[in-house]
Amino acid sequence: MQNRNVAIITAESSDLSELMLAFDPAATLIKPGEVSRYDLDRFEAIALLGGVSEKPLLLAPEERILVEKEIRKGKRVFAEYAASIGHMYASPPQSTRFERLVYCAESPGIDGLSLGDVLDDQSGMRIKPHDIACSHGRPILTFASVNVHGSAEVTDEMLGRISDRALWFEEPDRLLVCSFRLCRFRKARFAPHRKVAALISYILGWLFRAKVDLGPMRAAYSFVHADGGSATLESRIAHSVERAMAWFEKSGVLRDEGRGGVWEGMGTEIAPDGTQRVSAIRRVDCIGEAALPYFLHYLHASNERDLLVSERLHDYVFDYFLNKEPGELYGMMRWTEEAWGVCYQDDVARALIPHLLKCLYTGSRYRLNEAADALRFLVKTTGTDGTRVFRTDNLALTEEKLRALRSEPGRLPSAHYNGYYWAALFLAYKLTGERTFLETGVRGMETLLAVYPDTVREQSQTQEYCRLILPLAWMYWATGEERHKDWLYRVAEDLQSFKHPSGAYLEWDEGYQAAMRHGMGEGESSLLTKNGDPVADLLYSNNWLPIAYMQAYFVTKDERFLRRWEEHAAFLSSAQLAGDNPQIDGAWARAFDVELHEVYGNPADAGWGPWAIESGWTVAEIASGLLMGLLKHRLRPAYE
Repeated sequence: MQNRNVAIITAESSDLSELMLAFDPAATLIKPGEVSRYDLDRFEAIALLGGVSEKPLLLAPEERILVEKEIRKGKRVFAEYAASIGHMYASPPQSTRFERLVYCAESPGIDGLSLGDVLDDQSGMRIKPHDIACSHGRPILTFASVNVHGSAEVTDEMLGRISDRALWFEEPDRLLVCSFRLCRFRKARFAPHRKVAALISYILGWLFRAKVDLGPMRAAYSFVHADGGSATLESRIAHSVERAMAWFEKSGVLRDEGRGGVWEGMGTEIAPDGTQRVSAIRRVDCIGEAALPYFLHYLHASNERDLLVSERLHDYVFDYFLNKEPGELYGMMRWTEEAWGVCYQDDVARALIPHLLKCLYTGSRYRLNEAADALRFLVKTTGTDGTRVFRTDNLALTEEKLRALRSEPGRLPSAHYNGYYWAALFLAYKLTGERTFLETGVRGMETLLAVYPDTVREQSQTQEYCRLILPLAWMYWATGEERHKDWLYRVAEDLQSFKHPSGAYLEWDEGYQAAMRHGMGEGESSLLTKNGDPVADLLYSNNWLPIAYMQAYFVTKDERFLRRWEEHAAFLSSAQLAGDNPQIDGAWARAFDVELHEVYGNPADAGWGPWAIESGWTVAEIASGLLMGLLKHRLRPAYE
């Protein structure tokens, strides 16, 4: 393209300034405070890029006069994250964590964008223009707290919130104003990628007065296989496993080679400079879950260090999280180093199952009785119907409360809260022969199955089905009863109705019964906004299936479960993050849009949004399930 000689006023380089320089090598970078040294008359357009800093760009009066003089001459000026320009001035910056960008422009609009399209700037920052000091014309983008997946209705009420506008033309239309930190859009992982590229193309095209097509613009991450995707499924899975194992260490999640446990993982919040929040809390479930891929990788690769890390993680769980003080609370397993007196049975189970599986596969009884002690505490706080209330808090566990918990129904037929607890009971029964474990597990499962499919749902119906495969498989393994086998096949078949051709299982919730359907930032929330959203959840649903399908195959010897594992493993291999950022390379994020093939989803959840990466629930569970498939011939004899 012909050089346009654009002045880029910015404190430092950014994704946007680099693109401008790529399209116009004659463009000049000018730092704020140095504008007066340049003759702006020789430039054909000006870009003010304030988003490189937390504090919005505010030109000094002597510089502002020069820039606005050029606007009056008819030159185009793009002002990003500028506190004041023209008649517009704005309030102090605020977070966009629970707001989204909605495309509002009418025809002809921007190629590649449709009215109502929703873009995410992740956990960005914006300034709100005062409505008395800016144009009231229709904006191109506006901020809105919309609980949708990819498209929102553009209403008059939305357009009427003048201070929420995000991208718009001021009078005259030679001034294009952007109220949010856009210039590091690539590092901050703005999404969806193609729609963001269309937006950037439009801004550059307008500024340069030329057609700009970014085409396959480079993203901050990819899903590209090292072999280009042409290798066998087994080699692709093995490659995914190696990258997942490397993530634990490169990301810093594994602490002191297991001596300090593991951190929870990465929060969903991505700042405008691309940094992602680290959740440095130690959760008992994450620590126990992380031990399993290290043990299985030891079996697969014969690396003694992997075994040592695994043993350290198990010891960390039993040494520090298991209450061993004599009394009614003996065996209570703590949830986190912070929530010290809280006990969630599903998380306890996920901390224990990896150790129980190690005992199963090796014949060891090391610390098996301590694992049984933790389950005995859960059993004695379980209701008469075999279900346990969603959590217990030591502070409230008086003698009277303990008596009530075991003498009344728990009334919680939920796979989310109790499915993995029952699975742990069945596995522990196979190892110890303790009948109470079997009886409690069967009683609870049959309570749930009596109301199936209308179980107590937290995130979605998909989640409930995904979490039922493992406990159903192990219940059949423990009892050998055909009716329990029939239930395994029924739920597994029902789950197929949510399967996408990619191999992913999409979120679905018949009747919208799930409890976690809160407004933006009001609590935990499902990724599902309406049935039909093309989103797969790798934190609450899909992540459980690699282990579950392989265990169902081990128990039943039915090749159908192996085929389902293979199809799902192929999807997971294709959805694994790749890039030069060690926080994400080799991991899986929560929300995966199967149509866009990128991380994208409703960010309503206050704690675990689309970019959340859980060390235990996601990376460890998936890596362990993939390793079980690679080790299937070695592990299968344990189920004979």
